Amino acid sequence: MDVTEKTVKNVQREREKVRIANGEEKTRTARKSDATVVSSSVPVMTGTHFHALDEKGRVIIPAKLRAGLAEQFWMMLDENDNVAIYNYKTGLDVLEHCEQMIAANPDDDDLASAVERITGAAELMPVDGNWRVQVPEILRFYSELDKEVVTVGVLNHAVMWSRDRWEKAQMRRLQSVEVRRAQAGLLRAAASSVKRAKESVEEVEVVTPDVETEVAAEIGIATGTRGRERGGDRVLDVGGNAGGSRSAAASNAPARDGGRGSRVLTLSRLGR
Repeated sequence: MDVTEKTVKNVQREREKVRIANGEEKTRTARKSDATVVSSSVPVMTGTHFHALDEKGRVIIPAKLRAGLAEQFWMMLDENDNVAIYNYKTGLDVLEHCEQMIAANPDDDDLASAVERITGAAELMPVDGNWRVQVPEILRFYSELDKEVVTVGVLNHAVMWSRDRWEKAQMRRLQSVEVRRAQAGLLRAAASSVKRAKESVEEVEVVTPDVETEVAAEIGIATGTRGRERGGDRVLDVGGNAGGSRSAAASNAPARDGGRGSRVLTLSRLGR
């Protein structure tokens, strides 16, 4: 076997090693990405839902919130005298935290009163086949629930408002510069953290050596041009700028509503 044949076999072996290494690393990267997806797929409660309380004080839990609640959940009084809805585990966490705070601060009368407000109105709610539940009378009293109800998802819990109080709260928030500034900060920070997380996953990818080029150089094969072409392929993005120009042009095009008549939507008309 001459030198060239030996070198070719060496190239093949090195290629196989690289393929194995790439496969293992991609598997690790995929597992890391899967773990990220699983952690973010935990059911959270979002959205604003308009529904009603019947004459017996019962309400049907909106369908989009049910995945985050399971078969039993807690109803508690929140700091604004609305009904806070927690899943079973999170509700227990709230009660455990209250107990720990009381134990750590036995002389704090304000804290004791706050805990009593929470525990005194907390109820573990069973769910029937239609997801209809009886809102406890004490919670209906504090929250002034009467007929029209608005339930808002807030990540790990939901808040049930009377329609009238919800509309007044929205008007205050619409006029609050501080609330809008806080919202902008949340959105920007969240977008940045998502980008950083994605970059950290991409950094796990292996940078593999160009084995063929290195070995070919040893046996005198002219690969300079091919190497430059490869390098060009890695840095050039043919059509990228053109695509960006088309996107920019499309985004700058004037919006048209197809002649559809305008309709002003107010708070009082939402959900009706």
